Amino acid sequence: MHKKIFAISTVLLVVVVAAIFVYNFAFKKPTTQNNEEEKTSQEGKLANQDDQTENPETDLEKSSTITPVSNEAVFGATLSTDGNYLYYFLKSNGQLNQVGLSGKLEKVLSTESFFSMRKVVWNKSKNKAIIKTEPTPGISKYLYFDISGEKVSTLKENLDSVAWYGAEDKIIYKYYDPKSKKRAISVADPDGKNWRDIANFDYQGVEISSFPGSSAISFWPSPSAYLQTAVNTISFNGENKKEILKDKFGTDLLWSPDGGTAAVSFSDQKGGHKIQLAIMNSRGGELKNLMMATFATKCAWSANSKFLYCAIPGNIPDSAILPDDWLEGKISSTDTFWRIDTSSGKKDRLVDPKKIEGSFDALYPFLSKDEKSLFFVNKSDGKLYKLSF
Repeated sequence: MHKKIFAISTVLLVVVVAAIFVYNFAFKKPTTQNNEEEKTSQEGKLANQDDQTENPETDLEKSSTITPVSNEAVFGATLSTDGNYLYYFLKSNGQLNQVGLSGKLEKVLSTESFFSMRKVVWNKSKNKAIIKTEPTPGISKYLYFDISGEKVSTLKENLDSVAWYGAEDKIIYKYYDPKSKKRAISVADPDGKNWRDIANFDYQGVEISSFPGSSAISFWPSPSAYLQTAVNTISFNGENKKEILKDKFGTDLLWSPDGGTAAVSFSDQKGGHKIQLAIMNSRGGELKNLMMATFATKCAWSANSKFLYCAIPGNIPDSAILPDDWLEGKISSTDTFWRIDTSSGKKDRLVDPKKIEGSFDALYPFLSKDEKSLFFVNKSDGKLYKLSF
């Protein structure tokens, strides 16, 4: 009897041991295999993290925000020469404020009353400004404002399209003589004295810009999709006039800080519905389409003249005539914000559109000195905003 019980117990023990053996080898994965799979999984995660770190678009978007700098509409927003402050005139009363980069009021620089302002053009030192006003609809009046002495003088009539000449205290402007019906590009002291003509032209509206890094001046017709453009350069002495770009419609320019390149926006055809952005060299050659549909006035150059920071308009009706309808305020845009490497053509978003609260139609953008923030005026409300990235 005992032998029979012992035999049965032995058989049961053998069955249990066999079952454990089969489970361990047939169903349970070896420890080394588990370790290898875990290692592979971790390597995959690290690879994904590396991919995200190396993606500039992801990095730029990660902490981007848009915040208001001013509480009301402003004109002439600009960065101080040391990069520590912002200056702007209040649209409501013309008061000139100095504020921190976050928008905190630091100082009131002037309480001079400038009403009906339309545009402010600063000199390089940011201590003098030409202020365009429109006291009567359709009739412009230009004022010279010396901030250091708080002196205001009125420039002569029939003057338009003012720009500063490089770092010198000279202004460049268009003058129309109602008697002779002639139009000229002229230079003068900032108060309008000691003027002289340097070039004549036969179209009504003109844009003027000094040529960074040289003594030349550039001028071209005010942008219109119905007007064929001729971009010209001429020396400060009125010599060496050259045509550097032609056969484009609705052209506008933004020279790089070193003067070697210009961002050029233009319509795709006469009366066109599409706008294009390109770059060209200082001679008008090597025109390269950047494949971004925006206006030159929505862009800012980096200090090294390599990158363009641009607001790219969206929600533009297919029937819109560009740039006319946008310039005339018939349409507005919903912008996204990008950085463009003009050498390689690589494009990175500054902020994910899903993170933008509200709608922005950007004007007159400029960068902070460390190029980690982009400031711009929102066309719809006139306020100054800051995009940090």
